[in-house]
Amino acid sequence: MECLVKTSEILHESNLEQLAALGQFLIGRANDKNSTSKLSVEAFISIASKMGIPLDAESLQDMVMQGELSGVINNVDDKEISFNSEKQVQDNPELSMDKARNTVNNMAQRAMRKRK
Repeated sequence: MECLVKTSEILHESNLEQLAALGQFLIGRANDKNSTSKLSVEAFISIASKMGIPLDAESLQDMVMQGELSGVINNVDDKEISFNSEKQVQDNPELSMDKARNTVNNMAQRAMRKRK
């Protein structure tokens, strides 16, 4: 039983890291295009799902409320996610845009392999 708990904790942590990386990637893209760092909850969940991350709106809101994604997500409501600014992300020593890009690239490659 202890092994199952540790495995689920590792999977949860891995999903959190991937969601944080996805958020960072989207923040960087918005900054590159001089647009706002906002996205519909539906679109974010769809992207996460395509990358193999199980997520629904309630779980997303729970993670944000618990501060688990506070490094990248400023606020989430029923329809929209408001991301932190790129400066706020850069000021967080645990987050790196390069790490985010690598994580998102790896997730995309895994998703492509699953489709073949």
